[in-house]
Amino acid sequence: MKPTPQRLLLDSYPLRKPVPIRFADVDMFRHLNNVATGQFYEEARYELLAEARGQAAEGDRSALVIANVDTAFLGQARYPGTIDVATGIVSIGARSLVIGQGLFVGEKCIGCADSIVVATGPTGPVPLPEAMVNFFGQRLLSPEG
Repeated sequence: MKPTPQRLLLDSYPLRKPVPIRFADVDMFRHLNNVATGQFYEEARYELLAEARGQAAEGDRSALVIANVDTAFLGQARYPGTIDVATGIVSIGARSLVIGQGLFVGEKCIGCADSIVVATGPTGPVPLPEAMVNFFGQRLLSPEG
């Protein structure tokens, strides 16, 4: 993925979650390990999806499943420190959505990721519940994001 210039700006994202860098996340030079960055995205993405599931009607047994994650590595972070995981919705379809995220050290974007999330039921993809569509619609990235 090649992020748009807007995706490199912290203010483009409606949600932010500070996550401390753990010693276990770094290599011998105290650089944040590329593999560990996935856990930072996941931490913030899980919170968003759990809150969205809370919007579903009682008895709704659909699940939100990650179908694909596309990541761009743009810079470095060091231990000790904190990463701000910025999150917003890129697009919403009938059965899926795209979550856009950025990792920030201060105002500098060190990585971006897009995650495709699909609503599924016992027999495969199902429409996103209207309450979830409304929930996600209130968390869109800025238009150029």
